[in-house]
Amino acid sequence: MENVKTRPATFKQHLTIALIVLFACFALFYLDKDTHSISDLFKLGNLIALIIYFTPTFIISIFLFNQFSKKTTGSKSMLLSLLTGIPLSFFLVICFMLAQKP
Repeated sequence: MENVKTRPATFKQHLTIALIVLFACFALFYLDKDTHSISDLFKLGNLIALIIYFTPTFIISIFLFNQFSKKTTGSKSMLLSLLTGIPLSFFLVICFMLAQKP
């Protein structure tokens, strides 16, 4: 595979990834059976869960974006990193949470 010359990731790309990850977290929380309205998303429990889900998902997505950007163009690498990073991170966080229950 041929390496593509890339520029360092910009603030705009990181912000775009952060906003999409944030939206994905809120979408996941909205599917929860205890969430009946959008205002429920901003309760303390959901905000704590947002930190727990958002942080590793953002870090993994940025890591994957940097890896994919070495091989593909910016928009394609961002799409690949989000399509891979979000489900992977959510799966890992859910597995970690389930493993913590006695």
